[in-house]
Amino acid sequence: MQKKSLYFLLTLLVLSTAVFSQSADGDKISVLVGGTFGKPKIMPKLTKLAIAQLAVDYKFTTTESVIGKEKSSGSIAGAKLAAYLEITDGELTQTDLQEVSDYGYTYFMKQLKVNGIETVEWSAISNHDFYKNSDGKSQDKKDKGGNVWISTIANNGNEIYGGGTPFAFGKIKKAARFSEDLGAPVAYFNVTIDFADIWLNVEIKSGGSSGYAMAGFPITKTKKFKYEGTVMPDMNVTSSGAGSMSLLWNEKSHAETIVVSSPIFAGQKYHNEISEDESRIKNRAFAFAKSLKPVVIETTKAQYKAAAKKALERFADAFIAKAKSM
Repeated sequence: MQKKSLYFLLTLLVLSTAVFSQSADGDKISVLVGGTFGKPKIMPKLTKLAIAQLAVDYKFTTTESVIGKEKSSGSIAGAKLAAYLEITDGELTQTDLQEVSDYGYTYFMKQLKVNGIETVEWSAISNHDFYKNSDGKSQDKKDKGGNVWISTIANNGNEIYGGGTPFAFGKIKKAARFSEDLGAPVAYFNVTIDFADIWLNVEIKSGGSSGYAMAGFPITKTKKFKYEGTVMPDMNVTSSGAGSMSLLWNEKSHAETIVVSSPIFAGQKYHNEISEDESRIKNRAFAFAKSLKPVVIETTKAQYKAAAKKALERFADAFIAKAKSM
């Protein structure tokens, strides 16, 4: 085979692999609308977009709990597994994470344009009265639900939509006017970046015996519990909680909820060391739960930020791939 033809085939292979990867991540985005027979109206016709919010929660501890139940005996057992992020060259500050969020916004805007979707400049968004009057600021959610994280909003912006019900009655018309004035549907993104993916399982096997004996009628019961857990150091945009719910809103007050239905992985190694640390077990949540030895993942600030930026890139690519596929 000639070198030119071989080069051409290799180029096609690389391009097709990139497209496949993007499309696969697009499948991890779900679009939800209200009503039994509701159909998306914004995403299928997305030719222009105003990103008014990119709120990012960065988790530094992550936990998984599971309860197993055996049907035959009704036996119940639970397990909990936690992972901790440890930065070996200092602490990640609000400024460090603001840098990552701002990068995510810039990358998103760039990729929209590359894919033929017009964008609205940040100045037009931030100078609008609706935006300026929505001055909610995202707060750090420390030690909530057993997890610790820091929250930032790209461009040091306002938190307008935090997940759940979009707008109170008085703001519905104002949100529609906001979209109309900008000449585009408005996106309010909420993203949670997790540093690990945890798999946890509990199996219960019980048995017993009974029968006549010289001393009476003995009954013996046995139970065996099997706990399995895996912590993978995969930076990802997670699919759990309000941090995975985003919103599209247009001038007609059509609303579409954008949900990360399964984790979107950065696909970039960032860790240097993984170890167990039993001393980090805090509590056992409930009487029949077993806390597996917590895992500590060590990295540096630069490595973490690079992988977190990659995760935001993959989220932006997944959203765009979903819009194009519709």
